[in-house]
Amino acid sequence: MAPLAVMILGGAGAFVTTSMSSTKTLANVTGYRYVSQQDPCHADIQCTTDNNGVICTSGSSQLFQKVNENNCDLPLYKIPNP
Repeated sequence: MAPLAVMILGGAGAFVTTSMSSTKTLANVTGYRYVSQQDPCHADIQCTTDNNGVICTSGSSQLFQKVNENNCDLPLYKIPNP
C-alpha cells in the first residue's frame, strides 16, 4: 500500500512542478510600441504579463501587449533578471 501512495504523490508532484514552469513561460510576450498610424503596433523586446511593478520599456517608450492588429494597450512589465 505504501509504494502505491508514494507513486501517486510523486506523480502529483511532477504534474504540479510542470504546470508551474509552463505558466511562467507563457507569461513572457512580445512588447509593442506605437510608432505611427501606419505602424500602431511595432514589435520590440520581450516583456512579461506578471505585474512586478517595473514597466517594460524600450528607450523612452513604454511597451504594451498586442490585443489585435491595430490595438496594443495592455501594460507589460520588465522581465526580472534570474
